[in-house]
Amino acid sequence: MNILFICEIDFIRKVVFDVHLLAEAMSLRGHNIYVIDYESMWQRNGDRLPREQVISRVFPEASIHLVHPRFIKIKGLNRMSAFISHYFEIKRIIKMAKIEAVVLYSVPTNGLQTVHWAREFGIPIIFRSLDVLNQLVTMKILRSMTRYLEGKVYSSVDKVLTITPKLSEYAIGLGADSSKVDVLPIPVDTNTFHPNDEVQELRQRWGIAESDKVLLFMGTLFNFSGLGDFLFQFTHILRGLLEVKLLIVGDGEQRPHLEEIIKILELQEQVIITGFQPYQDMPLYINLADVCINPFISNEITKDIFPGKTVQYLACGKPLVMRPLDGVKAVISGEEQGVVYCDTDNRMVFEVLSLLQDDERRHKIGNNGLEYARKYHGAEQVAKQLEDEIVSLK
Repeated sequence: MNILFICEIDFIRKVVFDVHLLAEAMSLRGHNIYVIDYESMWQRNGDRLPREQVISRVFPEASIHLVHPRFIKIKGLNRMSAFISHYFEIKRIIKMAKIEAVVLYSVPTNGLQTVHWAREFGIPIIFRSLDVLNQLVTMKILRSMTRYLEGKVYSSVDKVLTITPKLSEYAIGLGADSSKVDVLPIPVDTNTFHPNDEVQELRQRWGIAESDKVLLFMGTLFNFSGLGDFLFQFTHILRGLLEVKLLIVGDGEQRPHLEEIIKILELQEQVIITGFQPYQDMPLYINLADVCINPFISNEITKDIFPGKTVQYLACGKPLVMRPLDGVKAVISGEEQGVVYCDTDNRMVFEVLSLLQDDERRHKIGNNGLEYARKYHGAEQVAKQLEDEIVSLK
C-alpha cells in the first residue's frame, strides 16, 4: 500500500518516537511510505532542508519519502503560512503517490487539511493519539482553539488509535465515535533496545566506576519532569548507599534549574547531565543503569500519557520506578510488568534504595519488564496491528 503519515514535528531533528518507528516499520513490511512533516525546530536550526528526501532514522533497511512543505520562517507567520502550504502539499502528495491511507498525528498545523483531502479523495484516515494536544500549546489563548480543532478532527476520522485507555476516553469526550476508538500499543525497537553489557566505554566517558550503582533518567527536561524534587531526595539515597550516580541523559528548559540545585546540594560528583545523545546510543545508556526512574509530576499534560521511554527501559530489562501516571497505570499494572509505582518522593527514594540493595528483586522486576515489552510492544507486531487496522477500513 501507499501510506501517508502526517505530523507537525521536525521528522529529522526531533528525537525518535512513535511516528518514526511506525512509519519505518511499515516500510519494512513492504509498503511505500510517505511522510509530511513541519520543521518545528526552524528557529534553532538555520540550515535549509531539501524539500523532499529519502531517509531512515531507526531501521537502516527502511525507506521513507519525506516531504518538508515550505513556509515563512518569521515568528508569527510560520504556523499561519504552514497551514496554507500544507493544504496544497497534502493534496499534491495524495495525487502524485496514489495514497491509499493516511495516518495523522497532528491537529493545529495540518489536521483539518488532512481530513478534507482524505474525504475528497475517498481514502481512509486514522488519527494516532499520543498526547492531550491542547495542553502542549504554550499560549493559553490558543488552547481552547486547539481543543476545538481536536474535537473536529477526532469526530471526522475513520479511526482513532490511542496509546492508553485514558487517551481513548479523552478522544471520545471530544466527539470521537466510541466504536471507532481503540488502543494501539506504543512501539519499541526490540532489536536495538535489549539487554547489553558492553557499556565500558560509557563508564569511562562519564567517570562512572565499576563499583558505582547507576540511576537513569532519559528524555527531554520539561519543567514537569519532577527531577528538581527528586534531586533533594537523592541525598537520602547517598546516605544509604554512597557509591551511586544519577545519570540524566537529555536536555531542555529545566536544565539550568537542575544545575543550580546540583550546585547548591554539592552533587557535582554524583549527578551527571549529558545533554541530548544520539538515538543509537540510548540502549547503551539504559544498559549502564541499575534502576531507571521517571518522577514526572502528574498534571493535565502528563496524567494520561504513556512516555515512550517507558518501554525502552523495560525492553533493556531494567526496573522502572515512577510516579503512578493514570495513562501508564491503565496499561501496566505494576511489578509484574517491570514497573514500581510510588505516590510520594519519600516512597520513591525508599524503593530506589531497596532495589539498588536487593539484586534478586531488581533482576526479577527487570526480567518481568523485558518479557512484557517483547510480548506487547515490539515495533514489528505493533506495525502489523496498524496494517490490519488500515486494511479493515479499505
